[in-house]
Amino acid sequence: MTIDRFKPIPLHYQITNELRRAIKEGHYRVGDLFPTDKQLMEKYGVSSITVRRAVAALVDEGLLERRPGKGTFVKRETVEETLGKLTGFFEEMKARGYEPSATIIFTGPVEDLAKEIQRVPGLRVFGDAPLYLIEKVQKMNGQPITYLRSYWPFEYGSRLAEEDLEGRGLYELVEEKLGLILERAEQTISAGRAGKKEAGYLQVKTGTPLLIMERVAYAGDRPVELSLNAYRADRYKYRVVLDRNRPRPGSGVIVE
Repeated sequence: MTIDRFKPIPLHYQITNELRRAIKEGHYRVGDLFPTDKQLMEKYGVSSITVRRAVAALVDEGLLERRPGKGTFVKRETVEETLGKLTGFFEEMKARGYEPSATIIFTGPVEDLAKEIQRVPGLRVFGDAPLYLIEKVQKMNGQPITYLRSYWPFEYGSRLAEEDLEGRGLYELVEEKLGLILERAEQTISAGRAGKKEAGYLQVKTGTPLLIMERVAYAGDRPVELSLNAYRADRYKYRVVLDRNRPRPGSGVIVE
């Protein structure tokens, strides 16, 4: 890339964009030693301050990691979801320029509802209505990120199972095919560890730390989905914007 010094775009920003593109296109792989500041200065013909600002931006984004005494290395990409807006995994990936996909593990009715409620107490929100389970592994650029168990009232889940659940997001299909508008959700996030099943699906070792998210989504006042998401903690994180003067009803710490 030739830096355009006549553009009204700061040089460090141009370099950041170029280096980000090179990382995402695979010119630098995870674990690779990244060029030194001196090498980048020579390549782009800029000052050390400009290079440091460009690289610092990529460190802040989680694409690079500086290791004192060893150099700068390419990190595994992580996804940062900002809480506050109800979105699905496919929507989050597409908004960040990644390619979402999924592998279906199971779709079918919940046969023993009482037993399933013992495993997932949150399912009581549906009363004794028949439920349908969609179980899948969600991926970013072909790499497993989330193991999902998504419970729906039977009438909705059975119809969703007829659609392309590997290439399209559930929330997108819900609005387009079922005509439901998901208006809000209640969710909790906690820490967990990968059991044998989760480890296999997410390609991590048994006992690896995971982020566990449980969400109940509503169409109007009716609960229509309870989802249990097990995220790879090394690939996914949440960001929360807090306002001290505007607390949100129902939010806060849960003590059990």
